[in-house]
Amino acid sequence: MMLRPAAALCALLAAILPAQAQSLAGALLDGTPNADLRLRYESVTDKARALPADAITFRVRLGYETAPWHGLTLAAAADILVPVGDTAYNTTRNGKTVYPTIGDPQLVALKHLNLAWSGFDTRIVAGRQRLALGSQRFLASPDWRMHGQSFDAVQLVNSALDGLELTYIWIGRVNRLYGDTLPFDPAAAAAATNQAGYYKSDSHVLGAAYTGIAGLKLEAYALLLDLDPPGYATRPAQLAAAARLSTATYGARAEYDLPLSDDLRARFIADYARQQPYAANPLSFGLDYWLGEAGLSWRGFGLGLGYEVLSGNGTVALSTPIGMLHANNGWADLFTTTPLNGLADLYARGSYAWPGFLGLRGLTATVTYHDFKTGRLGRGIGSEWDAQTELQLDAHVTLLAKYANYAGSGAAFGGFPDKSVFWLQTVFRY
Repeated sequence: MMLRPAAALCALLAAILPAQAQSLAGALLDGTPNADLRLRYESVTDKARALPADAITFRVRLGYETAPWHGLTLAAAADILVPVGDTAYNTTRNGKTVYPTIGDPQLVALKHLNLAWSGFDTRIVAGRQRLALGSQRFLASPDWRMHGQSFDAVQLVNSALDGLELTYIWIGRVNRLYGDTLPFDPAAAAAATNQAGYYKSDSHVLGAAYTGIAGLKLEAYALLLDLDPPGYATRPAQLAAAARLSTATYGARAEYDLPLSDDLRARFIADYARQQPYAANPLSFGLDYWLGEAGLSWRGFGLGLGYEVLSGNGTVALSTPIGMLHANNGWADLFTTTPLNGLADLYARGSYAWPGFLGLRGLTATVTYHDFKTGRLGRGIGSEWDAQTELQLDAHVTLLAKYANYAGSGAAFGGFPDKSVFWLQTVFRY
């Protein structure tokens, strides 16, 4: 008699397991392949370098995401980046320092590989992945450079309460835009910071976003960054430089979208954060970040005016080592590290979007002007014009022309010599 329940259980398992196996196989086979092919020409003239730089680079990104299986999905993607023709530019890996930097070395690298689960108003992602928090000023996976930045991390997002999204992230490693390629001189002090291929990490990120009021988005965030240099950076100067990247940042942000008529809308943004040392950072400081922006949009036209301050006290400045860099403070990428006296960026932006341009998917154009001063002492450290036009041929192909022109000043306070950059790019996505 005791054998009957066991036999019944075996029969039940025999019926279930093949069905689950088929379901799992189906999820693996019924997934979605994806491709992102990017061809770019980039030209840089920098008065800080003896020669101009010109680069043609081609990136192939191939990926695959499975169909869901009991709430689980597996996603993977890899990048292949190769130069086309002569490499008359400094990749930071080839030793060609007489040329300006174009940070796209030849590489084959894993872009992401992660397992995600969704259920009960919660999403958990573990593995190599892209991350973004709020405005992405302090945490982002920028993809402007060919390989971009990713993270070995565990991310948990919960939206069980109406209008409220809660996020927790643990970061075990920061994978930077150079992939696994080594700096030309790994023993140099710079290898610990701006040339590092990765950072070791034991960092924690918390975020909360509330959208329960029409037109209003409120956010609060905390980033506890504990970063260490890559394994090849062992000199005391390298260790000290990396330790200074470990910070605790606490902030809040508000965005308000206000309709003024059927076609006219206003938008207001305010953001404030406070940063202090964390983990092994030996310094003592308290630094402020704040942003105010107002904009109007009307029938495809957009206007915006903003003022952003990253403070510095003359010895140390507010840092954003794993945040969005290229999209902020000018496309010439001169202020990706905040000057020690801080950075105050007064900017004005105009844009236009034309859906259906010439029967195609659409055209967008943007022009931005930046006036840079130090946050401390208020000294002028240059100005910059940025312009971009993007033509979307269809759902898969885009063409881009982009230009940045920085007029330098105030080198003694954190400014730079003149620099201009021009890009032509085409992208195919599937």
